[in-house]
Amino acid sequence: MTDKWLTEIADEIMIEDLPGDYREIANAIGVKNTLQLVPCIGGLQLYFPKMEAYLVARRDARIRREFTGNNYRELAIRYGLSERWIRAIVQQKPEDEKQTSLF
Repeated sequence: MTDKWLTEIADEIMIEDLPGDYREIANAIGVKNTLQLVPCIGGLQLYFPKMEAYLVARRDARIRREFTGNNYRELAIRYGLSERWIRAIVQQKPEDEKQTSLF
C-alpha cells in the first residue's frame, strides 16, 4: 500500500465493509492483500480463465518424472487416478516433445 493513510486504516477495514467483488477477493487473500491490489486493478474488468488444462499438464509431467518403470499403483494412489490412467499418461509424450523443431 503506497498511501500512508490507507496503510493506517487497513486494520480497521472488515470484509463486510468492502463492495461485492472485493469481498470475494478478500475472502481468498485477505483484506490487506486486496487493498494492495486496488491500485493495480481498480477500474479494470478482469477475466481469469480456469487453469485446469495447465494444472493437468503439470501433473502429468510430474507423473512421468516420478515413474520408475513399475510404480503404477503407487502413482495412482498418490494422484487419485486409476492405474490404467497412469499407464496412459506415462505412454503419452509431453506436448513440447510432440512438436518437431524447425532447426
